[in-house]
Amino acid sequence: MAEAKKFVLWNWDDMYDYSRVLAGKIRADKFKPDAIIAIARGGYVPARNLCDQLGVTDLLSLKVDHWGVTATRDQQGARLRYPFTANLKGKNVLLVDDIADTGESFKTALPVLKALKPKALRTAALFMLETSKYEPDYFASKREWAWMVFPWNFTEDMAFIVSKLFEEKRGAKTLNQVAAALLEKNLPVPKNKLADALNELVARGNLRETVTDANEHAWTKGGEKVGNPKASAGRAKKVPRPRSRRKHR
Repeated sequence: MAEAKKFVLWNWDDMYDYSRVLAGKIRADKFKPDAIIAIARGGYVPARNLCDQLGVTDLLSLKVDHWGVTATRDQQGARLRYPFTANLKGKNVLLVDDIADTGESFKTALPVLKALKPKALRTAALFMLETSKYEPDYFASKREWAWMVFPWNFTEDMAFIVSKLFEEKRGAKTLNQVAAALLEKNLPVPKNKLADALNELVARGNLRETVTDANEHAWTKGGEKVGNPKASAGRAKKVPRPRSRRKHR
């Protein structure tokens, strides 16, 4: 994948509003789905929102492998991971994804669903990008290509983007420095959420925590020697990891 030059960071309220716009277009077309099918993984939340907004109780999903972990294409091309054999005969079916980027996920899923003989089969996405070779029947907004960071894959995307930042410019970086570098990419990430992504990279072994010469808490790529070796990690102010909300029993 070519290096992304443009990013858009979405929040949950944004996604609910775009789902409302999408539901309005479907309703205005007088299409009443009997079942909604989410393309996993990106289509889960938009599909559930549409169920709520259109009064649909039959929600299914099918897994199309096209993108693996963030920005990593599946080398075998888009394909169905598991068999899909739901009874769709005589039903109005709506197939939903978060975005039509290349359109390959829709193009892979449609023949499988058509073979199950639904009464009508239509497609919907929150966004259609100008790069897509497939146009959904319904979409909330058509946009030029950008890397869409959705709230449901925030940590996955940010872990990838932040990891690239450390590869582009070696050395320890504080939370403020990482936040500033992301802001230059039009990614105004709240620092508490950014800290979650950095701590996740530490947990995965991609980054390690360190202390700068100014005794500031920072992160660096594993194996790099940075900071003052005499500085004590205990004296630096560390960004706390979020605590589990689960009650101890």
